[in-house]
Amino acid sequence: MTLILSLDDYWKLFSEIEPIQQNDNSDNFDITSKLKIIYGEGYHREIQLRDGVLLSIYNYQSQKSVAVESPVRGHMIEFQFFTLAGSQLENIGSRAGQYFLSGSGMALESANFYKDFFGLLEVSVHIQPENFCSFVADISGEITPELKHLIRRWDQPTYERYGIQIPAMQVAVQQILQCPYQGMTKRIYFESKVWELAALMIDQEVQINQGKLKMNAIKPQEVDRIHYAKEILLQHLHNPPSLIQLSRQVGLNDRKLKQGFKQVFGTTVFGYLHNHRMELAQKLLIERNMNVTEVARTVGYASLPSFSYAFYKKFGVNPKSYQTEKVRLE
Repeated sequence: MTLILSLDDYWKLFSEIEPIQQNDNSDNFDITSKLKIIYGEGYHREIQLRDGVLLSIYNYQSQKSVAVESPVRGHMIEFQFFTLAGSQLENIGSRAGQYFLSGSGMALESANFYKDFFGLLEVSVHIQPENFCSFVADISGEITPELKHLIRRWDQPTYERYGIQIPAMQVAVQQILQCPYQGMTKRIYFESKVWELAALMIDQEVQINQGKLKMNAIKPQEVDRIHYAKEILLQHLHNPPSLIQLSRQVGLNDRKLKQGFKQVFGTTVFGYLHNHRMELAQKLLIERNMNVTEVARTVGYASLPSFSYAFYKKFGVNPKSYQTEKVRLE
């Protein structure tokens, strides 16, 4: 049976089970609320960066289906980035790898449904409209027409859309989750990442409204299959399947696989494979446990000249010179 909660009752769970605690005496801006109840457990971190700018990290694992009903409410500008919780690769739910963008205004009634045995890890950014405007407006205080729809009055419905995280977004989110700093340094670091994510989001929004970027909707099941296709590629570096073979293996047609792969990973199927091969080769050359021929074979090249040409095209230096230079510098 699905547990149905109001938004207020849902958030009360994060303060009723254990007292709110500070992570560190020097981090009084970073507060964690822990949750542990009979059908799940997790935590919610609120990191107040400045007045009107809040970073939130939410990690939750549940053994029960939950529906959260949200009423009509005032809403700040918000970016939400959904990623994997723990190692639940087979139970990532419908949102992992996606992001959600909401402008300011009036959020309408909604209901979020989470199936049983799900895990969710979410990084959210909440920005008051005036703070957002102070960053994106020009010297005269005007906001570019491509972004004006993000700023609406509290009695106007918010602008909303979902999208797929590009690699740069994924990197910034992971850097937030793995922040190595404390105190003031941590606060500065977090805010730099918040505005980096805002810049990436704004860049996409401007391109969409200028007609330069088309955001094709991808179903959650298709996102999972595209990630599965990536895993198949990485497992078969020496003999990767053709596009048709790969599409059959993951249950998508080749057109949907090509379009979806480009949107999820920002490159083509075999562009991704090529980049992975070159980055792996670079790592192996630095480690110096293999010579150039062995590295070429390890990353899937039967021909040494073909490998050398591909490496040179990627990094501007041939692999032998690259390895020799690294040894000399050390």
